[in-house]
Amino acid sequence: MRTVATTASVPAGRRFNHWQDAVCDVFVELDCQAVSDRPFFGEITSEQCDDLHFSVVRSCDQNVRRTPARIRAAKHEVLLISVQASGTGMVIQDGREVRLGPGDFACYDSTRPYTLSFGDTFEQLVLHMPRALLLDRLGRTELITARAVRGNTPVGGLAFSYLRQAASVLGNVDTQTAARLSEISLALVTTAFADLLQRERPDGAASPSWARTALIYRAKAVIDNQLDDPSLNPAAIADAVGISLRYLQALFQAEGTTVSDWIWCKRLERSRRRLIDPLLAHESIAQVALGCGFTELAHFSRRFKGAFGQSPSEYRARRDTNV
Repeated sequence: MRTVATTASVPAGRRFNHWQDAVCDVFVELDCQAVSDRPFFGEITSEQCDDLHFSVVRSCDQNVRRTPARIRAAKHEVLLISVQASGTGMVIQDGREVRLGPGDFACYDSTRPYTLSFGDTFEQLVLHMPRALLLDRLGRTELITARAVRGNTPVGGLAFSYLRQAASVLGNVDTQTAARLSEISLALVTTAFADLLQRERPDGAASPSWARTALIYRAKAVIDNQLDDPSLNPAAIADAVGISLRYLQALFQAEGTTVSDWIWCKRLERSRRRLIDPLLAHESIAQVALGCGFTELAHFSRRFKGAFGQSPSEYRARRDTNV
């Protein structure tokens, strides 16, 4: 669903206060500060797909701060990625400061103070999402905040082009297509930050923290690719990644879960998506279950109801009713 927040119809004297309210409503609670006396303007056009939001921000010179007081009052933890489309912007967090030009993007975390600074007219695409959504993929955010993925690098350029195109079509495609576009967007962002950290090491080797993050990301990719295999188990995943079973279990335990729990969680989430996908409406519930690695329909039904509060057939019927 597309939403637009703009200062266009607001009297000049009230525009900046209106803008700060709009920024807080769309993103997180922030303090905005005008840095010149020229007439102010701002516009945010947003599209939402599941938990991932795409917002195009057009505005002019200002500073934006996420302060400790704002953080203490926050109800949600959010991760944001600013993709610079035109103009320039600064991102400051975790002791780092980076300047973004057209084609560049950087990440910042709402759980710690940050500053965004713009000296002139600019346009950004901002991806914002629950913090946990990217933590599942990247681990600790301190490694990637206020580091620029440059648009003139192979992976950065690919990600920039795709993100802008995806944001432009989200409002014109069905829900399932939008979800797929969003998933690809997250995968590209993850790959771009991994590539960035690898290239920033003088010897080309990953840091110990990033090496652990890369290993668990690979393990999760193996799980995603083999969810339909009922024989998938922690030992097979450890073998595919090339680490010991004990180390694999320690990696998942550090994230507050287990390998087996992660497998079941991903199977249930995939089955949920398949049940409401109009392109898969011809599949029976048994086919959905088998396609997600379940071997018994009764077991699938129990697990699904425990996770989502409805049986698979009830969940699908609700989707059909809402179409």
